[in-house]
Amino acid sequence: MPALDLKGKNFVFVGGSQGIGRAAALALAQHGASILIVGRNKDAGAAVVAQAQAAGATADFLSVDISTVSGIQTAADAIRAWKPELHGLTHSAITAFNQKTITGDGLELGFAVQYFARVMLNRLLMNHLAASGDGRIVHITANVSSQMADENLDDLQFEQRKWSVMKSVFGTHYLGFLHLQEAGKRYAKLPVSFMASCVASTKTQSAFDPKTPFIFRLLARFGTTPELAARNTVTLLTTAETSDLKSVILPTPKQYTPKPLNVDAADAAKLWEMTTKLALEKGLSL
Repeated sequence: MPALDLKGKNFVFVGGSQGIGRAAALALAQHGASILIVGRNKDAGAAVVAQAQAAGATADFLSVDISTVSGIQTAADAIRAWKPELHGLTHSAITAFNQKTITGDGLELGFAVQYFARVMLNRLLMNHLAASGDGRIVHITANVSSQMADENLDDLQFEQRKWSVMKSVFGTHYLGFLHLQEAGKRYAKLPVSFMASCVASTKTQSAFDPKTPFIFRLLARFGTTPELAARNTVTLLTTAETSDLKSVILPTPKQYTPKPLNVDAADAAKLWEMTTKLALEKGLSL
């Protein structure tokens, strides 16, 4: 399918120092895009930047911890200072631990990284994405149904429910779907697309980390490579045809088949308002 000329276009990869985000970033760098890698590991970030620059691209690294509210604000400010226009914002940062972890901001860690940080950066960077005339937001995620997620909008921090890693991981993926669908409605007049690129188990460095729950490490052994897992994301960021990409999900990792997001509209609207209230309580100005 026809692809964009990426020269002069700017793309941000949150969590792009490793895994699928890294593979997608390098794929765009090979075609002349300017890329910004956002992550915590300075060595890994420097390595991606070096590879991108070797391919002739402009590349930079931003070291920041997006699991914190202050880190989210720092990241947003730095990204806005990086370029006046953003053509793509990709989220691949994930976390999975064997026990419930609460951040210093009082948020469950999975919620903080895989939902709240993504949503806040999307909203804080909306003007820069719209300024490009064709801004694209991609959440790298899993194909999770509402039944699998078993999410409870009245107990997002597991204060009432029993926590489990599956509920944390699957729930935040589904919350992302609710956000992307509602964002498509709220920002319908802006030239910005909201997309979920579903992936299956992938052989990433973080997947084999001893701190990662055993089930995820086991599944990764039979997973695909980051480069193959990143293919749909790369296509979403580079295809010249965006008329049907306003608010979509690619449910099948091995096929490029965008479909309109179709999650509960009432839940999506409720979550949007809840998230806005939480952001204001935490000191983020939207």
